[in-house]
Amino acid sequence: MAWDSSSITGVVTAFEIDGSILREVASWSLSLETSRHSERLLWSIDTVLQSAGWKLKDLSGLAVGVGPGSFTGLRIGMTTAKMLGSTLALPVTPISSLALLARNAVDQLKSFEKTLVLTCTDATKGEWFTLMGNAKSVRDCITFAEADYPGVWGRGVTEDALTPDEILERAKKYLKKMGASAKWIAVGQSVERYPEFWKSLPQGGRISINHASLHRIQPSILTQLAFEAIQQGIQRPSQSLRPRYLRDSEAEVKLKKGLLKVNPLVHRGGTA
Repeated sequence: MAWDSSSITGVVTAFEIDGSILREVASWSLSLETSRHSERLLWSIDTVLQSAGWKLKDLSGLAVGVGPGSFTGLRIGMTTAKMLGSTLALPVTPISSLALLARNAVDQLKSFEKTLVLTCTDATKGEWFTLMGNAKSVRDCITFAEADYPGVWGRGVTEDALTPDEILERAKKYLKKMGASAKWIAVGQSVERYPEFWKSLPQGGRISINHASLHRIQPSILTQLAFEAIQQGIQRPSQSLRPRYLRDSEAEVKLKKGLLKVNPLVHRGGTA
């Protein structure tokens, strides 16, 4: 099974792998209200299991979107993966949530030649989580290598938390380097919310795809990326999973600034 709860649209999918053959058995898409991630994600996982006619003991592996994205959504999705992975002794495959969004657009391109792909979602505080790179390299992105664990990532593709102005500056430099025939496509929550912003980039090279779910993570894409990762041996112990926040959470920022109260259970002069 696989799921992603990093944004307001969550997906859960169940699939089978037989050698090089992939079959999606059941899937579910849901609108996730921040305060109800835990309730709705677990309900969705149960619904997909029932639709597939499976029980938890039938699973042989898990995959989960590790962000970047909503802190609350990621914590719930990752905690669920760790809990089930540990309880069922199953390996877990981490998937970049931005790569999921990007692949939805890349798979619909007619050509990868000189095409810049921008994937942007709201990171709050005046920043957007952004994946940026040429289409051919983005097509190869699944998850970053971490510590002693391998990953699958296209050369030159970056994930950052950037201000809109920083995104424009980088995109313009990228397109200039590609040459006069360069094209670009932008997908994600920030593209839907701020359509006027993207008019600052050369409109002659913009690729527009008329697809109702272009800016939403799709179960079929999650299934495909999980399949590709598993085929390449990208599976990790559940307790090794780490979310890709790209920046500190609000609590971590306050802790570093000394704005949080000291835990009364920690002795003075001691360490937590």
